[in-house]
Amino acid sequence: MRATGKALLITGALVVAGTVWVKTTEAGYRAYNCVEAAVHGIRPLSEGRGGRFLGKVQRYHAACRGGHAAVALAETPWVDWTNYFDTSDSTRLSAGPFTWWPVNKLALGVNGALIDLEYERMELIRYNLFDNSGTYRDYVLGRNGTAGPLLRTWESMRLPPTHPNFADVGGTGPQVCKGALIRSRTLTGICNDTQNPLMGSTGTLFARNVEFETTFPDEELTVETKARHNGRINLMTPDPQVISRKLFTRAARTPADTTGCADGFGKPGDAVDANCEYAKAPFFNVLAAYWIQFMTHDWFSHLDEGRNAGDGYMKVGCSSQKVNGVETPLTPEEVARLGCRPDDAMERIAVADGGPPERFRAPGDTEDRFTRAPRTFRNSNTAWWDASQLYGYDDRSRRRVKRDPDDPAKLLMVALPNATTDGDTQGYLPVLGAGDPMSPEWAGQEATGFPDNWTIGMSFYHNVFAREHNQFVSELENRAHGAHG
Repeated sequence: MRATGKALLITGALVVAGTVWVKTTEAGYRAYNCVEAAVHGIRPLSEGRGGRFLGKVQRYHAACRGGHAAVALAETPWVDWTNYFDTSDSTRLSAGPFTWWPVNKLALGVNGALIDLEYERMELIRYNLFDNSGTYRDYVLGRNGTAGPLLRTWESMRLPPTHPNFADVGGTGPQVCKGALIRSRTLTGICNDTQNPLMGSTGTLFARNVEFETTFPDEELTVETKARHNGRINLMTPDPQVISRKLFTRAARTPADTTGCADGFGKPGDAVDANCEYAKAPFFNVLAAYWIQFMTHDWFSHLDEGRNAGDGYMKVGCSSQKVNGVETPLTPEEVARLGCRPDDAMERIAVADGGPPERFRAPGDTEDRFTRAPRTFRNSNTAWWDASQLYGYDDRSRRRVKRDPDDPAKLLMVALPNATTDGDTQGYLPVLGAGDPMSPEWAGQEATGFPDNWTIGMSFYHNVFAREHNQFVSELENRAHGAHG
């Protein structure tokens, strides 16, 4: 009995000590929750769109990977992995090397973030990324006994025999990018995926982030889309220009001077007495809006230069607004009050594939699926962050990009006369001139790969990034000369 009593006392003391350690130390709190996370096991992939992983983890995962701070921030609407150890700011950095020991903070934070990102990637592909380029049926049904999500190559992502690099990637056999095609950015964006050379290149069809059968509900191709549409919505309903005017119009700071300001266009010769200042938005830096436009120019474009002559334009709205839930034509007085421009038009987008798409069913389906959207569109740009707005994305856009004749690795920058400041001595991009492929409205703009939708913000970012490009070239050349000098 004495031995038993002593054992109970020792056990009790250990339990108390362990409880104190868990409650009062970060390491104990972390270790306890890591054990709880291990007991619960791996989260299964969602079986439906409603259960998708949105970057929010259970309390014990947050505590294991980021301690008390991650748990405290778990109630915010943002993803949790940015609050883990070594994935947030400098205050969360852990000391010591990266090891695989289960309670190593660096390993827990970084590996936990990678796990979260992998869940997001897998479920985004499964429920939010629907490819129009011919991969969807195989992704759902699989191929030759291999499940769709495990497939790594796609027939529709091969270079066609007419492509100039067809033989370079393997021709009619397995296509794999190598050599010069993977050492630097390619003009048309091929070989970003070494086993699927065409992926993300110029001319690739845009994907969708909702099921194909739910796009273009105004075509009413299924019972569900017909019920949801019911004559209510399409590209021009609700009226896009009316929505823009009601939500985004900013009044002039001096309303009485709007005549002199010419509705924001100023006076001839940029007269200084034209007060065109607008009430400032205290919560938004206008450079952010320019940055988004600058990035969008890098990612995608629906249009093809020079194609939209004649009837290639369509009205952009300013025709109706909802009154008591009913779309009602605008009167001339309402058009004037809203500041609409009824004569505005936009370029029509060229449809790549129209007509009814093929349908199929997977095991367990009760309704048909579409192999593509009812209408598809091609990206005339290259995909994502390859700086195509600076360097070009096809032969035509590349001809607008000027190289420095003294150092072709650099972009041409023109220094201002009598330049003294660092910026002016670095120079500015030259403007488009005779012989450059351009639309008439681009006259006077800087020569860049993507000069459409130009603003002063576009000019700012293009010049900044051109200077950055040249600075990198100079640094690499200096290092190369130093290594061989």
